[in-house]
Amino acid sequence: MKLFRSALTKSVLLHALILVMLLFSVDFHTPKPQTQATPQVQVIEAVAISEQAVQKRIDKIKEAKAAQQRAEQQRIAEQRRKKREAEARRLKAKREAEEKARRLKEQRLAEKRKAEAEARRKREEEERRRQEEAERKRREQEAAERRERERAEQERRLQEQLAAEQAARARRNSQQVQSELQKYRALIQHTIQRHLIVDQSMKGKSCRLNIRLASNGLVTQVKVLGGDPIVCRAAQNAVYKNDTLPVSDDPDVYAQLKDINLTVEPNL
Repeated sequence: MKLFRSALTKSVLLHALILVMLLFSVDFHTPKPQTQATPQVQVIEAVAISEQAVQKRIDKIKEAKAAQQRAEQQRIAEQRRKKREAEARRLKAKREAEEKARRLKEQRLAEKRKAEAEARRKREEEERRRQEEAERKRREQEAAERRERERAEQERRLQEQLAAEQAARARRNSQQVQSELQKYRALIQHTIQRHLIVDQSMKGKSCRLNIRLASNGLVTQVKVLGGDPIVCRAAQNAVYKNDTLPVSDDPDVYAQLKDINLTVEPNL
């Protein structure tokens, strides 16, 4: 009777173990229906199962459970890894986007500074050209004014030189004219004296005449300006005795001979 209870206890434990194994086993197929046997036969078969076989079965269940846990852990680890990689990619993309935005901002800022520098350079260049143009015009104006002053000075000197030359020439001409005038006045005087009929009653007396001559020396008019009537009448007759009187071919000399005043005095 005691032996029967011990076998029964082992059988119960074995069935409980089998139940646990069925619960944790990956194989969930419906077990085949066992042929009914008498309780005495099951107890005898259960007793026949060695503890070593039970232990092996338990070890297999543990290994399967451990494998299942490892697979679950690997799955979780893989999910975490993928999540970390996705997060890393997101962070990388974010950093790249931020870096791109930063480079773009720096590029735009650099372009803006470059554009400002170029605009400033152009303004400075334009201002420099404007100043150079103003300086060039100023120098040209000063040069033009200097040339104008020099031209005016040269013109003044030339005018002075011409005036001096004209004055000198006029003096020479005047001297020459006066010399010629004196010469022809003397010739006219001599011609009149040569034809003048005198007597002792004319001694110390004189007559002043105005004689007008043509360019060829022809006497066109004789007018008494004053003096002794006898002398004046004799002087007029002496002038008319000569159809022509000596005149110069020089127009300047003739200009002073064509209407000449003479004083006639008998040589007694």
